[in-house]
Amino acid sequence: MSNDLTSEQGKIISDIYQYLGDARSISLQQTRQDKDRRNFYALSMVLFALSNRLIDLGRETVYYRGYASPEEEIRNKAIFKRLSDYDVIDPATRQDLIILVNFRNQCSHHFHEVTKEDLNEIIESLPRYEAYVTVIRNELNRTGMITRKQMILATGIILLICILVVIFLLG
Repeated sequence: MSNDLTSEQGKIISDIYQYLGDARSISLQQTRQDKDRRNFYALSMVLFALSNRLIDLGRETVYYRGYASPEEEIRNKAIFKRLSDYDVIDPATRQDLIILVNFRNQCSHHFHEVTKEDLNEIIESLPRYEAYVTVIRNELNRTGMITRKQMILATGIILLICILVVIFLLG
């Protein structure tokens, strides 16, 4: 992992790549899926774990970059809205990730309703999820970016200096 990532960020990204590889490996055995439910269950759980870690990566990024305060609790879909609002991800990627959150919720609360087609939809999106990881790594590694809080603070300081200069010139 890059030296600029925290250990937690590095662990999340490492887990994601592991799950991506596992998902691809299991999905190659799709012909057996019809005869062997174990692959269906294994793939379901790998994609569930992948979705959780992709959400974790988004959440970590939102807090790390200051797109939300640590006190602010952000729900899963709102994480991707926030990343989109800050132009970290594009609207199409946001939509892909919302579909993933929906899949994750289905696995969590209604696993009995998950179908082979649901799994295939997520498998087809793996390259887009991998691209998302690359975008987020770049965002986390970017230096010199001014956060919203820093911008507000800088504006306040500049305003204060302007007021002091005006007072000095008039006084």
